[in-house]
Amino acid sequence: MTPTKSYPYAVVNVFTTEPLSGNSLAVFPDASEFDTETMQKIATELNLTETAFVLPATRPDCAARVRIFTPTKETPFAGHPTVGTAFVLLQRGIVSSSCHEFLLEEEVDPIPLRIEVRLR
Repeated sequence: MTPTKSYPYAVVNVFTTEPLSGNSLAVFPDASEFDTETMQKIATELNLTETAFVLPATRPDCAARVRIFTPTKETPFAGHPTVGTAFVLLQRGIVSSSCHEFLLEEEVDPIPLRIEVRLR
């Protein structure tokens, strides 16, 4: 029997302040070992609207490269996976919380993000 390896991921709900609502998204913060076929199989298995896979950037101006998959295909860009992935990258310290603006490399183009902290 081949030993299995586990890969951490986060499920986040974007565009909501209420638990278990909003747009669900799975984010794999280190997908460097996955090929395209595996990413598609994972997205199909999870069956969420989208699943985002974070890879090392190929562009020096980008913090990370993000590939986004629906259960049936790869998509070059989608808003809520971009926002949710940025949240996970900040939460896990992959992007510094002191970095208020950064780029994510996606299939369409680099996507600029700006983080605003609001105190209540």
